[in-house]
Amino acid sequence: MSINTLSLSNVVVGEDLQKTMDKEGFKLSGVFNMLDPVVNRLASLNPLWTFVINTSGLGTNNNRVASGFMVKLDGEELGSISLSYMGQRGKVICISNDRIGKGRRRTDSYRTVDADKAILMAKKMFGKMNPNERISKAKDAAERVVSRASWNKERDRTQHQGNIKNEMLVWAETKGNALFMEYLKVEAIPSLRHKVTTSMEKVELLDTEMKTIERVQQDFSKNKTALVVKDTGKYLVKIGDKVDLYDDNTLPLDMRMKMGMLKLVEDEQYLTDVGCKVSSEIFVLLVDLTNVSEGV
Repeated sequence: MSINTLSLSNVVVGEDLQKTMDKEGFKLSGVFNMLDPVVNRLASLNPLWTFVINTSGLGTNNNRVASGFMVKLDGEELGSISLSYMGQRGKVICISNDRIGKGRRRTDSYRTVDADKAILMAKKMFGKMNPNERISKAKDAAERVVSRASWNKERDRTQHQGNIKNEMLVWAETKGNALFMEYLKVEAIPSLRHKVTTSMEKVELLDTEMKTIERVQQDFSKNKTALVVKDTGKYLVKIGDKVDLYDDNTLPLDMRMKMGMLKLVEDEQYLTDVGCKVSSEIFVLLVDLTNVSEGV
C-alpha cells in the first residue's frame, strides 16, 4: 500500500497557498483522486524533486484537497501537474512545461485521463534545462523586458506630460488668459492671430449650440416640445399627449415664426430658443406651454 502523498517529505505546501489556508482556516485532507497516483509515484521515484502544492479544490466529500503542483529541482522549475478540463472528457491530468509546449500546436500541455501516461510524460519531459534551453528561455525573458521597458517609459512620460499640459491649460484659461490675449495682440503673427481668434469664436458658438441641443433634448424627452408634422398643407402638432390639426391661418403665431426660421436651415440643424429641423416636413419646436396662442 502506497504512502499517503501529503506525508512524503518532498511534497510541500507553497507559501501563497499556506497563507490562504491560514487566513481561511482550512487544511488539506489529501490529493485530488485523479492526480494522487501520478504525484505519489513521481515523488517516490524522484526524492530530489520537490512537489510544491500551489492550488487546492473541493474533493468528492467537499473536503479541501491539493489540485495543482509545481515540480522543482534545486530551485529550478521542471514543470507542473494539475487538473484541467477537456470538453466532453471532463477533468483530465495536465502535464506542462516549456519543452512540452514547444512540441505542440493547439495547447502548451499534455492532457490525459490515464495516470500511467501522465507519469511517463513527466519522466520524459521533466528535467533541468540544457544550455540551449537556458539560452532560449533567457532570450525570451530578455525580449520581454527590453520591449516592455520602452512601453513603460513612454506610458509614464505620457502621464506626466498630461499632468503638465492640464495645469498649463488651467493657468492659461485663468491667470494667464490676459497675458495670452496680449501676446496674440502684440507678438503673434497675423496668420496665428487669425487662427486662434477664429477658433475662440467657434468655441463660443459651439457652446451656445450645445446648450440649445441639450435644452431641446431635455424638453423633448419630457414631452414639453411641440412636434410639428407638415401633412398636405396642414400641420399636425403634438404637445404632450395632445395632438391638434392646424392650417396656415390657425397655426399659433409663435410656432409659425419658429418654423419660418427653421425652414431656412439644413436638416438636423438647431436654432437657439427655436428648436430643431428634423427634415423638411418634421420640426421640434421649443414652446412656452403657458402661452400658446393661435395665429392671426
